[in-house]
Amino acid sequence: MPLRITSYLSSEQPPLEYVTSIRAVVLQDNSVLVVRDGANSFHVTPGGRREKHESVEATLRREVLEETGWGINEVLPLGFMHFHHLAPKPDGYTYPHPDFVQLVYAAHATEFVPEAQQFEEYELETGFQPVVEARSLNLTASQRLFLNAALKAPGK
Repeated sequence: MPLRITSYLSSEQPPLEYVTSIRAVVLQDNSVLVVRDGANSFHVTPGGRREKHESVEATLRREVLEETGWGINEVLPLGFMHFHHLAPKPDGYTYPHPDFVQLVYAAHATEFVPEAQQFEEYELETGFQPVVEARSLNLTASQRLFLNAALKAPGK
């Protein structure tokens, strides 16, 4: 489905009913956690779908652990991505339409728990790369925005 995506740096959180997933730029020393996906592209914001019963931070911790095997701490809000559907709502579509939001945080990696990883078809490989190398990847403008903001976040 065609989408228009706008990214915002903000410590303010949009209404929770529009939040479908939570993501984080995960840092460790001078490196950032990079995910290679099924389209053989890369991103620096692992995370995923929010369950209705979960808090935002619980979702973030669970999703980063499942996608990457890494625990996180020092979680700080960076902003959000606002998605707007450009096509009519399909029959049976159960997510917010025409607008939904993904929250983005900065976090610090703690311990690696490989048995917690739940690789699916989307995530093929994860690992830390020096920031300078990650910046040379073909990241979207949103990914670059949040990576740069995470590197400037207090305590990072």
